[in-house]
Amino acid sequence: MKIRRDALESIRSHGAEGFPYEICGLLIGKPAQGLITEVRRVHNLEQQNPEVRYLIDDKEDMRIRKELYRTDLDVLGYYHSHPNHPAQPSIFDTERSWESYVYVIVSVQDGRPADVNAFVAEKDRGPMIPEPLEIV
Repeated sequence: MKIRRDALESIRSHGAEGFPYEICGLLIGKPAQGLITEVRRVHNLEQQNPEVRYLIDDKEDMRIRKELYRTDLDVLGYYHSHPNHPAQPSIFDTERSWESYVYVIVSVQDGRPADVNAFVAEKDRGPMIPEPLEIV
């Protein structure tokens, strides 16, 4: 998967801004090119454990998808942060994953973005496998 540098920087800055809580959003791009061109922030609706969980607002997700219907763009996946944890999928992340989507995770260490990794689910609910992320 390819990602534009500005989209990657948006994920990193969103993670830093949201620290110490997890942030989340949608990866938007051109499926035929395997290219993430932009990201869209969405609110983390998780109330009980926002430091270690995220919950994407379905209404925001659908609103963004409707905006994309008449374009050549689509939702390619999702991103979120791991405050003071590695950029690796948790069991919770894996159990909520869907086949064919890309999942980008940014590790945010003490408020500073660190590693960024991408994963795909082999099938719904995992397992998750690393996906090379080429910055363009």
